[in-house]
Amino acid sequence: MIQEPLSYAASALSGPLLLVLAAFACLLLPLFFRQLRGTQGLIALGATLVAITFYRKAPPAEFSFFCGALLLSPLSAYLWAFALAVLALVLVLSIARPAAPEESQGEYYFLLFMAATGLMVLVAAGDLFTAFIALELLSLPLYALAGIRRSKPGLEAAYKYFMLGAFGSGMTVMGIAILNALYPALTFTALKTGPAQPLALAGFLLVISGFAFKTALVPFHMWVPDAYEGAPTQVSAFMAASVKAGGVIVLWRLFSLFNGGPIHAIFWWLAVITVVSANFMALAQKGLKRLLAYSSVAHAGYLAVAFFGGQRGFEAVLYYLPVYAMATIGAFSVALLLEKDEKGPLIEDLAGLAKARPWLAGAMSAFMFSLAGVPPLAGFFAKFYAFSGAVNSGYTGLVVIAVLMSAVSIYYYLKVTVIMYMKPAAAERPAEAPGMIEAVIFLLAAGVILAGLFSRPLLILAAEASRWF
Repeated sequence: MIQEPLSYAASALSGPLLLVLAAFACLLLPLFFRQLRGTQGLIALGATLVAITFYRKAPPAEFSFFCGALLLSPLSAYLWAFALAVLALVLVLSIARPAAPEESQGEYYFLLFMAATGLMVLVAAGDLFTAFIALELLSLPLYALAGIRRSKPGLEAAYKYFMLGAFGSGMTVMGIAILNALYPALTFTALKTGPAQPLALAGFLLVISGFAFKTALVPFHMWVPDAYEGAPTQVSAFMAASVKAGGVIVLWRLFSLFNGGPIHAIFWWLAVITVVSANFMALAQKGLKRLLAYSSVAHAGYLAVAFFGGQRGFEAVLYYLPVYAMATIGAFSVALLLEKDEKGPLIEDLAGLAKARPWLAGAMSAFMFSLAGVPPLAGFFAKFYAFSGAVNSGYTGLVVIAVLMSAVSIYYYLKVTVIMYMKPAAAERPAEAPGMIEAVIFLLAAGVILAGLFSRPLLILAAEASRWF
């Protein structure tokens, strides 16, 4: 019995440990070996691919390590595979078009690996202390990555992200301090069995508010538009996929501690305010990255709706995360390909893309329609599973609001497609040979199509993982 958890833990933990070693290799080796300068991206991608080879199917059990601080199970294996896949895609984009100046390449990959390690620890955290430390390990590198180009938009993005993120971290640590004074242990299991005291509710509200900052639920979303717009596009794609995933998992753990009551009422209002505000604010956006930022906020609201679906809702969340990541990373990849300055392209800059590069326009349309939830793309099934679970649990009113706002979102997603196909370009687009970015775009476009047409395999994996929550 002892050998099984130890054997699996040794294999599973090899992945994040390798990322940490690779992070220091990217940072330090080029300082001592000049011939390695400029190769940090290849070192980083190679290390990530090797880490993926350490991945193996988790045994049907949950193993607790470090006094319950880290939980390894099919759930953590599923989420770690997701994290490594997101990291690999972002690394390919970063190699194809460097996100940082040449002298900062080592720091860039070091920070990116540290953030990925923080995400992996966060989704496997078994107590609030570990979750908070992992959250900071995820967030602090991203503050620096947002401004790594040292441009005015990047520094503004980093400053706003840091200030608001620090405020959210302060709320989190204050809530943890209150809960630590009331509960003998801060494991999620102990918190669920503890007495419901008024002061404890205040602690929970502070912790929930802190993680809502990272998930970008309204009104804790203020940092998202400027951070996504000013940061390098590769970093924006990583933030949209990774920070949201980590925050959603911890928020779900906190949500599941309560059976109704004021906490569920607060989540209900967070979901409603988020889907309504984000979709209406997205209508007025002219920049593509800023539009994707508000889209990210809206999808945080849809994920919050799925919370009310019970076990089926958590299955939907686990299916939703990779589906959303494929579409949003793909859309940011198109923005990266077309950008001419730090803030990325305007939506109007996509005019004439269908004529000049029809396959690229087709892929972007797939991403937009998937984010909008148009069948038969994967985004439709993600929303369907998320909303149907809430309906079955009796939250029909909440789902009606979410569906109406999803219909509103079709306008601004369709606007992107209309401009690509219906509006002529202001100037002739030069022909370019396909490269690594195009390969990522077409791979992700195929993913959102196939995950919609054949949603069952991914849904089965999500269902198996959700049983070990």
